Amino acid sequence: MKILEEEPPLASEFKQPFIINAFLYPISASGLIHVAIFIILPLLFSLFIRLLEIFLVPFLDIGTAEITEPLIIIFYVIFYSYMCYYIADCVFNSSKGRQRASSVSMPGQFSWIDFVSEAVVLVGCAAICLSPIALYSAFTKRADLYFWLLLAYGVFFLPMALLRGILFEAFDALNPIEIIRSIYRVFLPYCGLVLFFLIIGGFIVAVLPRLPIWGFITQGVKIYLVFVLAHRLGWFYWWHKDKLGWGI
Repeated sequence: MKILEEEPPLASEFKQPFIINAFLYPISASGLIHVAIFIILPLLFSLFIRLLEIFLVPFLDIGTAEITEPLIIIFYVIFYSYMCYYIADCVFNSSKGRQRASSVSMPGQFSWIDFVSEAVVLVGCAAICLSPIALYSAFTKRADLYFWLLLAYGVFFLPMALLRGILFEAFDALNPIEIIRSIYRVFLPYCGLVLFFLIIGGFIVAVLPRLPIWGFITQGVKIYLVFVLAHRLGWFYWWHKDKLGWGI
């Protein structure tokens, strides 16, 4: 479980309305560097794989997949694990009252296991909330009443599940009773948080891919908005930690 130390935000950071401040969160050296890294690194890796295939073809009687596919798997496991780790770190730092993306808090002893375990927690939290709608949609391919009810369930409980999973760093925090109790304690503000997630998430999923802009710009906007959501999630805990009473 993470131990949260109170770090009051700078007074100058309150000059903008909170909704504007939310979208300014990634505008810091660390935030913009990570946006650039998460855009450019996959492109550079794809170029490396392409050049490697060109180099290997004359020396192999069979295809290059036996060599390149393991490299691709290893790269993307590490890449997405670190991305999840940084997103979780944004939530954690925002939950201490910080208003701008700060340098990532690396573990005391560097280990990829820390990144992978954080990714497992984030993916697990999302799966618990969204797997029912994903499975129902995959098997029925219908947008009926049950589809919308399962979607509403997933969207409503996802922010609280993510917040508890990240701050407690354990699946034990996803006890349904504790999640419902926490939502009850801050019901109206939490509904506002869910609405914010719904609007930004809907834009990322449904609107952004349809815009006539270059793919790398789309990816950059998507990553930027994910950082915004991470900040709002952590900031929600900062504002309501006394009512939530989680003891962290």
